[in-house]
Amino acid sequence: MSLPASKSTTTSADTSFQQNIVQLIAIARRPEDALDLLCEHYRVERPRLRMGLPSGEKNALGCYVHRDKTIYISSQEYLYDPYVIIHEFYHHLRHVGGKHRGTEKHARDFALAFLRTSQLGSVSEDRPSNKN
Repeated sequence: MSLPASKSTTTSADTSFQQNIVQLIAIARRPEDALDLLCEHYRVERPRLRMGLPSGEKNALGCYVHRDKTIYISSQEYLYDPYVIIHEFYHHLRHVGGKHRGTEKHARDFALAFLRTSQLGSVSEDRPSNKN
């Protein structure tokens, strides 16, 4: 399993994949299906997804607990927030890849890359075609 490169070239397949993940979470409201696709894509086992935070966590929107391989989401509002789901998935990805320290910046960048790709796709879909 290779971890995603933060500054690599994005292919049209990657763009389509990232847009699909964001849409599954935010529009279709199917975060479990998005996690299934993410795990299949990165070839890792699927983390559990739970509502509520584990003891000791109070202010987080979500968190990943590696010992039980679970993504915890603070409220239903954030269950459909692609940034939170993708950010916490990155922590799972790093943990199962054996690299689990100092990854907040990378998790942020990973999630933002999905969101940027999704925004660029929706802008190009809204743009009128120049074909006559």
